[in-house]
Amino acid sequence: MSPPPPLHPDRVAAVVAALDPPASLVDATRETLRQVGRVVVVDDGSGPASAPLFAALEDLGAEVLHRPNGGIAAALNTGLEHVRRTGGAPYVLTLDQDSRLGPDYVVRALATAARLERARVGYGVVAAESYRGHRSPTDGGVDLLEGRVRWAFDPMQSGWLLPARTVAAVGLLEEGLVIDAVDSEYTARCRAHGLPPAVGEGCALEHGQGERRPARVLGRAVGGFNRHSPLRVRYLTRNGTLLTRRYLATQPRWVLRRLATETVAHLLRLAFDHEQRGALVRAVVLGWRDGLLGRTGRIEG
Repeated sequence: MSPPPPLHPDRVAAVVAALDPPASLVDATRETLRQVGRVVVVDDGSGPASAPLFAALEDLGAEVLHRPNGGIAAALNTGLEHVRRTGGAPYVLTLDQDSRLGPDYVVRALATAARLERARVGYGVVAAESYRGHRSPTDGGVDLLEGRVRWAFDPMQSGWLLPARTVAAVGLLEEGLVIDAVDSEYTARCRAHGLPPAVGEGCALEHGQGERRPARVLGRAVGGFNRHSPLRVRYLTRNGTLLTRRYLATQPRWVLRRLATETVAHLLRLAFDHEQRGALVRAVVLGWRDGLLGRTGRIEG
């Protein structure tokens, strides 16, 4: 059997999902273009005020696609399908609009992919080793002649190096989830195909924190939580419930670990987001109901 061909950054296409993106996306795209062969930015229904920014991205050399708003999965799938139809790429790098690659991110991710491919070890994606300087949780690994490769537990999709053969085997992202847990569902689906997510050694990703709030007890900070709108919390709860129902029987350890992490996050929001507490409780209850009933698609509200 012949060895796999060498992996080169020019063989990577980046797909960026964007919705009313910040001005920083221009500099981030400029930096990404230095690391990959092409960049496709998918405008997921932004308002007219974003038109100059998208024009600036095209001036840089990025391809910009416009579509009605459909959520992160639909936007990324639009980009993946566009890459496939227009010359293809053996690897696609998925990115959020508020993410920035660390130095040599793509080269490092390809190096991890190459180690696995030389050893004929299957994997679904190569994910970031760290986000905003924090290590990505891991879930075991595999020992190769070239050293150990760790498996990621539940990696965020921004920063994924996604091989075309994974998409061929596993399919596209699930658009019915719209937002939140899209990456978790794909991770679980890859795992079900025997393709766990790998940690890219040295792959550092800077990513926006959203609205981070401190958690205080008797005036003392005891940690923090990500503040979300009630609608977003309903999506989080619904989609998490759908994943639990779908994968608990076949991946109980992974599902229960993820469920514990999400439960702690919800409890922190309910305990410390005093202004929204009532609305958040209602959102959690409605999300549980939606998930137990198997509902997908956009939640109106």
